[in-house]
Amino acid sequence: MLPIDLQILKYYIFEKPMFQQKIKPYFNWQSYRSLAQSLENLEKDPAIETTDFSNTTFTVFDLETTGLIPEIGHEIISIGAIQLTGTKFCRTEKFHQFIKPVRPVSRRIKNLTGIDKHDLMNASPFIDAFSNFLHYSKGTILVAHPAKFDIRFLQTMAKRWKLPEYQPYVLDSQLMAKWLLPGVNHQLDPLIRRLGIEKLERHHALNDAIMTAELFEYLLAEAMERGVSTFQDLHPILMDIQNK
Repeated sequence: MLPIDLQILKYYIFEKPMFQQKIKPYFNWQSYRSLAQSLENLEKDPAIETTDFSNTTFTVFDLETTGLIPEIGHEIISIGAIQLTGTKFCRTEKFHQFIKPVRPVSRRIKNLTGIDKHDLMNASPFIDAFSNFLHYSKGTILVAHPAKFDIRFLQTMAKRWKLPEYQPYVLDSQLMAKWLLPGVNHQLDPLIRRLGIEKLERHHALNDAIMTAELFEYLLAEAMERGVSTFQDLHPILMDIQNK
């Protein structure tokens, strides 16, 4: 793997112009125009901020990507998600979709995620998968571990595809764990071991979303026990932790 400075140079000189050229035909697709319109019309419902968590629906999601830095061309190749209403965990409400990347995927990433050539060849383009995810998660609060990684990836991908800005309601379960479980390792694997959550195959977007949802279910119940029962209550606490 190239040093990061050379990766950045390679991206801006060669790969970014090539990416823009390859996605240009999609701009004429009806699905692209529909997605752009959906994002343009996407408005936050302020009522979500003050709705009691017991009546709030959450979309817990995870991404598999070709690397860690979307700003230098790394892409999303899988989205997995599951929903909870309050602390009621419903495995029937699942979302899982492979995404066809514009750039080739390294053997290392294929081995890590288990996503093979067949999965990618038959996958949907980003605009279709993102549109489906928007429909699935509409009217909910997004949750990820850590959310700053996954949300940044979605927002950067939207920007690279010249789509309107994406600004959903988000909670970070890793920050919640830092608040509620001080002094422990807040990565996903140590937390699921600590809480006795069944470990599924890792680096699979849906599996990771399911395990994060079980973790979030525990954390949400703990927050509500402390009298923190709305997004309006919890979000400032998490922002303070993030900014420390």
